[in-house]
Amino acid sequence: MKILMLLKKWEGGVGTVIKDVSEEFRKLDHEVKIISREDDLKINSLKKSIFPFRKIVKNLVKNKKFDIIYSADWSSAFPLFFPYPIFKKKHFCTFYGEDKKIGKKLQTLIGRFMGKRLIVCNDKLKIRFPPANLIYNRVNHNRFSPSSKTKRIKNSVGFANWKTEEYKFNEIKKAVDKLRKKLIIAEGVPKEKMPDFFRKLEYFISLPPSYAGFGLVYLEAMASGVPKIIGSGLGGGEKLPITKIEDYKDLGEAISKAEKKDYRKWVINNNFTWEDAVKKIATLFRNTNNL
Repeated sequence: MKILMLLKKWEGGVGTVIKDVSEEFRKLDHEVKIISREDDLKINSLKKSIFPFRKIVKNLVKNKKFDIIYSADWSSAFPLFFPYPIFKKKHFCTFYGEDKKIGKKLQTLIGRFMGKRLIVCNDKLKIRFPPANLIYNRVNHNRFSPSSKTKRIKNSVGFANWKTEEYKFNEIKKAVDKLRKKLIIAEGVPKEKMPDFFRKLEYFISLPPSYAGFGLVYLEAMASGVPKIIGSGLGGGEKLPITKIEDYKDLGEAISKAEKKDYRKWVINNNFTWEDAVKKIATLFRNTNNL
C-alpha cells in the first residue's frame, strides 16, 4: 500500500507515535509519506490550513496514487471534510485523546463523519464513538529496553509529564520529598535520550488528567524495565498492571508500597508493541478498502 500520513506537528506524543507507526509500515514494505501542517506547511492556524492542506493532498493523491490517507488527529482530518468531503473512501483517522471545549465539539463532528474509518486508542473514546476501531497505543520495545550500562539511581522517582496541576505535579513533588526520595524530571530531555531517562529510575509515576489518551510514558517506562510504576485508572492506566491510586492523599503510601514487577515481560507477552498494532491497522485498511 501507498500511505499518506497527515499530522499537526512532530513535537509531542502524536509525533512520536507517527514516527513509530510509519517505521513499522515500512518494515512491512508499505510506502509512506508524512506531512506535518506546522513543520512542513508552516501553518499554525487550522482555519488557514484548510485550502492549502486540501490542495497538497489532492495533488499527491492524483500524481502519486496513494491508496490510503491517514490523519493522526481530528485537526489534520478537518481540512479534508470542509467545505465538502473529499477522499472519503481512502481516508482513515486516529484519535489519541480528548480535546477540550471547541476542540471537543469539532472532534465529535469529525469522529461521527469517520464512522468505521476512525481508530481510537482508549476505552473512553470507544464509548464516545461506538463504530470506531479500538487499537491501544503501544511502545517501541526495541528502543525502550533495559541496559546493563545504565545504573539505577537509588530512591529515584521519575516524572515525564508537564509540571502542571493537571498532572498533579505539586502533589507528586510533596509526596516524593516527604519520603526523602529524589524526583527526576524529564524536562529538557531530548526524545532520543528518553530510554536512558527511564533506565536509571527505581520508580516512575504518572497521574494524567481524564482527557488524556493512552499514555506513552507508562509503556515506555514498562518496556525500559522500571521495576516500580505508580499511576491511576486514567490515560491507559486502567489497562496496565501498575500500582494504582484512587485518592491523591494516598500518593505517598502508594509510592512506598509499590510492588516490584517485570513490566517489560508483560508488555511483550500481551503484544503491547507497535508491530502488533500496525498489523491490525494494515488489516483494517485492506479489509475496508478491499486492497
